[in-house]
Amino acid sequence: MILSLIPAMEDGRPGLSSGVERELQHAHEATKDVFVIWKPRVEPSPFISETATRIFHSTEEAVRFFLSEKYVPPPAGKLFA
Repeated sequence: MILSLIPAMEDGRPGLSSGVERELQHAHEATKDVFVIWKPRVEPSPFISETATRIFHSTEEAVRFFLSEKYVPPPAGKLFA
């Protein structure tokens, strides 16, 4: 699987390079799960949305998904108690 965080630039555009797009495409073609955390205000292009297994709009949403789907084990305790 691949997980990519696409940040928003100051003007709201995606901070996305052609190399990242290529890595996502390569993972998709290799039948890997492609997860994207999309922070920009604009919607992702079809080059992203058509190759992604799932797009999250926040890190918190992604963490909830990975915990609920058992991609990662639940935390053992509180990090900041």
